Amino acid sequence: MIGIVGCGIIGASWAAVHLAHGQDVLAYDAGLDIEVLEARILGILHDSGLTAQGKLRVASSLSDFATDVSYVQESIAEDLAVKQALFAQLDAICPMNVILASSSSALPASVIGAGLSGQGRIIIAHPAAPPHAMPAVEVVPSPATLPQVTDRTWALMQAVGQKPVLVQREVPGFAMNRMQAVLLFAMLDMIAEGIVTPEGADTIIRESFGQRWALMGPLEGVHLNAPGGIADYFTRYKPMFAGFCGPDQSIDDLLNPQVLAALDAYGQSTCGLDHIPDRQAWRNRNLIELKAWRKDRAWTNPPTQRNADAGTLG
Repeated sequence: MIGIVGCGIIGASWAAVHLAHGQDVLAYDAGLDIEVLEARILGILHDSGLTAQGKLRVASSLSDFATDVSYVQESIAEDLAVKQALFAQLDAICPMNVILASSSSALPASVIGAGLSGQGRIIIAHPAAPPHAMPAVEVVPSPATLPQVTDRTWALMQAVGQKPVLVQREVPGFAMNRMQAVLLFAMLDMIAEGIVTPEGADTIIRESFGQRWALMGPLEGVHLNAPGGIADYFTRYKPMFAGFCGPDQSIDDLLNPQVLAALDAYGQSTCGLDHIPDRQAWRNRNLIELKAWRKDRAWTNPPTQRNADAGTLG
């Protein structure tokens, strides 16, 4: 059975992931009534067209996690002191074979579990949000995390349809948010300099890279944009990328021989050079289909309505 602690946007979505893949779930949130918590999780399943293959049970207290669960996913607020207090409770309650995972987007397991006797079973499993719709999950062990804990977490993520990525050492913000931040900062910088408007910045991503990224990652994408693949791409456009480097960056350091070799090996594994034209044709057909699909499902803002639950001034 999978334990879920904290059933906000992330936790309730995690519960839906596990239920939809046949895992029984024990869910707990100190701030929610049992009926509200259950309705939230089942509502996510219904709205997403998913069916619960496992059974949902709502815990009345954390003490219910002392039996039955083999893995606990914490998804409470991103507050270090609160997380540390919760993990201290879980470490005291749960048998030592139970994995204690956090959905934290930036706080490392070594800090969350500092000083706990069960530090070796604590790990980060940080999802893209919401995980029931976006399968990427960063699996981030601390130096103290036992190898079998990392292996079991990875296997569980795969078993419930997620796409785990091993972050091989703890760094601030892990990998997902660090990469997102670079793009967001570049957009904010161009807006601040008056180069593009916020709408223009979003349009560039939504109507170009974003569509391609729906089919493949950025590195896989540029692999198709040069006859010799990704290594050829970065060699051809090295002068352009050199112009983007900051004063403390060097394009030769970023594109050193080891990095180029790793990029080339990855690109060849996704598509051999002889098959690039076929892969380009596949990409183009799917982009046209995606363009038509998006047109048919364009979002239209509903009429503005007053929120009946909102308070009034005066």
